[in-house]
Amino acid sequence: MKFSQSRGLAKWLLSASLLTAASACNVVDQDPYVNITVDGAFSSAARINSAMIGVYNDLQNAEFLGGRALIYSDIRSGDTDVPSYFTNVPRFQMQSTDGFASNAWIGGYRTIFGANTFLQNLAANPGKVTAAQEKQYIAECKFIRALTMWHLVNLFAQPYNFTADASHPGIVIQLTAPTNSVEAFDIPSRLGRSSVAAVYAQMEKDLREAITDLPVVSGTRTINNVGRATRGAAQALLARVFLYKGDYTQAASFAGQVISANTYALNANDPRLAFYTFTTNESIFSVAMNANDNPNTNNAIGQHYGPDRRADITINPFASIDTTQFRSKDRRRTTLFDVRGANTFTAKFYAVDNWVPIIRYPEVLLTRAEALAQTSTGVSSDAIALLNTVRQRSLPNVPAYAPYTTASFASKQALIDAILFERRLELAFEGFRYYDLLRYKRDIPAHGTVPRIAYNDTRVIFPIPYTDTQLNPLLTQNPGY
Repeated sequence: MKFSQSRGLAKWLLSASLLTAASACNVVDQDPYVNITVDGAFSSAARINSAMIGVYNDLQNAEFLGGRALIYSDIRSGDTDVPSYFTNVPRFQMQSTDGFASNAWIGGYRTIFGANTFLQNLAANPGKVTAAQEKQYIAECKFIRALTMWHLVNLFAQPYNFTADASHPGIVIQLTAPTNSVEAFDIPSRLGRSSVAAVYAQMEKDLREAITDLPVVSGTRTINNVGRATRGAAQALLARVFLYKGDYTQAASFAGQVISANTYALNANDPRLAFYTFTTNESIFSVAMNANDNPNTNNAIGQHYGPDRRADITINPFASIDTTQFRSKDRRRTTLFDVRGANTFTAKFYAVDNWVPIIRYPEVLLTRAEALAQTSTGVSSDAIALLNTVRQRSLPNVPAYAPYTTASFASKQALIDAILFERRLELAFEGFRYYDLLRYKRDIPAHGTVPRIAYNDTRVIFPIPYTDTQLNPLLTQNPGY
């Protein structure tokens, strides 16, 4: 078994599965922690389900999908001011010893480690749950692994189309977990970086395998069908993977499967609702939180964006988008902006127990719209209809804000640009803008004290943490660091 990142592992190995297995049980029913073994943690259906919840708990990592993995995209995109708290990250002046990069790397691989550990322990303790439940757990772990890999490969590697065959270095593909700290440090356990093409192939494999065995959403949204993986979530994430790969036919297909299931819908006339209620009809997958979790710490996404909290991140560049493009009465401007004197903040993350939005239905609609626009020989009317669905939800129903028609676009590229602009507005501060620029080979615009950064600049991706490259000679550093 092999492991790509070993720092802090000794204290993580057993406790990751054991503590989470105990955490969801009634306190009076818990065995003392020192008495719990791996076999004990997987000794019954109830404990196995608690261990599965523990894998989701790993997603709350404050340095990764607890919020900062999304923040790192947006504070480098030109849509925010340059936040001083994140020091060299938004200034494109990171070094290989950068603490934010190191913590993101560790946070991502700890999440993958938790999923892999669960899979191995489930296989070692057969017959404790039904065959159908076992398949669902395996599918959930594969979804979590693929989701984590997507964020890691976008943070630490150039986009898929950076080379013609995506042969440039990606991240470590970690599919197993060491069973003890000695094994983790063994030389045979060291792994190098796989190509970006191989990383995308693994994400595709995990998600295709997961889709069949994940539950289908029906009825009222709850933590079990928004905070846990579902078939729609896996299909939507796979559509995203194909979109960023540039496989528009497959992106359109999987986004279309989510849409045609008639499971999800936009919250009518209210782009704000999904960020305050969390389990709405447009909520597909979120990292679930409560007031005792990450939102109650200084690292939470709401803390960084909130003017009454840390107030680290202001969004004046985004708020300054020409109102002929971002209409003055657009509900995303009137309900999701918080103007405090000379500064504007996003109001998306103000709820104290804020869940981190990972996949929302508007993304799926815009993914299919972009994919159809790309594969069409002309201006796609189907793509326009999807674009209008998202756009008109936030606009008053008045003649001045009439829907787009085919006559609105002089060319196929004009339609694609409009869809990308709608992604910028709709998915603002949810971790997409920066990666959308890079996959279209567009430079990062100058903003504040940051000059224009070319899309292929070595500084647009994070460095591989220096300590890890020293511990593992197979782990090559990104150019420029």
